Amino acid sequence: MDNFDNQSLINKIKYLVAENESLKERINECEFIAASRQKIIQELKLQMNENSDVKSQLDEQVMELENLQVSIDKIIAFNPGSFQPHSLQNDLSHQLIEHQQQFTYLQTQLSDLQSQLQELKNRNLLLQQQSGRVAELESLLADTEQERDEWKVLAKLKE
Repeated sequence: MDNFDNQSLINKIKYLVAENESLKERINECEFIAASRQKIIQELKLQMNENSDVKSQLDEQVMELENLQVSIDKIIAFNPGSFQPHSLQNDLSHQLIEHQQQFTYLQTQLSDLQSQLQELKNRNLLLQQQSGRVAELESLLADTEQERDEWKVLAKLKE
């Protein structure tokens, strides 16, 4: 083998070693990013569990309000006249208004929670995509390391 081929092979090996170091740095960066993303995923999962609990509570309150509305509708339909004092009808009307306001408030909270949940799902999807990219880079690094090792073996055999 002539000197030109040896120099060319040495240059290729130097290039691959430099590229390998660069890829190692990128992998370290990606591992750091993946670790921070994993932490964010855990936090998002906790938030989703909390949101689920709140949604469950809101659903129960909505059901209670609907049952109360049915009861109030029955009382109003009955229209007892002399059986109920006028103040009781006023109290029921005020309670109905309060419950309607609370129902509206709870619906708004539920809508907000659903929006937050969708945002969390979107962020989770992005994190999954980034994790896939990290795995791809790790595979590329492994391939490059294997190729480098093969070049080293070839270089030793040619010596």
